[in-house]
Amino acid sequence: MKNNTHLIEPFEKRLARFQNGSPIESIETLLNSIANFFNNEIVLTPENYQTSLLFLGIHSVALTISEIFWNLKGEAGFKKFIETFVDGNTSDLKYSSVADKIHNWRNVLAHQWLASSGYSIQYDYTMKLGFTVDNNMLIINPKAYCNQYLKAFSAGGKIWNYENLLTISELNNARDRIINKFVKK
Repeated sequence: MKNNTHLIEPFEKRLARFQNGSPIESIETLLNSIANFFNNEIVLTPENYQTSLLFLGIHSVALTISEIFWNLKGEAGFKKFIETFVDGNTSDLKYSSVADKIHNWRNVLAHQWLASSGYSIQYDYTMKLGFTVDNNMLIINPKAYCNQYLKAFSAGGKIWNYENLLTISELNNARDRIINKFVKK
């Protein structure tokens, strides 16, 4: 499998396109790149029980997009992304209501591994619900969580309606943040 979004277009050409194009150009390049290159790895994680990678990957996208769209970082950015694009219609799919627990768990996975909070999260791939909280224990179905996330990027998914969520000024600011991050890293 080949998977390198960065070799599709030379750096200088992409930068010029971002700088000279509308905000839509850079935003949709970012979203399409995530959808076509990053998500094709995330989609494999539930079936292979790669749960840590599932949480790390989804969180990475959530923080990237929340920084670009709303200039929000950390837990606030993660919660905004989940609330806006991932939450479903039933209470067991309202992951934003437990965003603090998911965000904390991702921090443990990424930066610490051993932590007392590891005693308050449990995975259950077989339960019918997306998640439940029992005695302060978050019991989450990683497959349901991943499916809700991927649904946001599917045809007609919530992520593609970003233009209805952002003002012209916010779209321009998003483009500027994309360019700034693209050049600096």
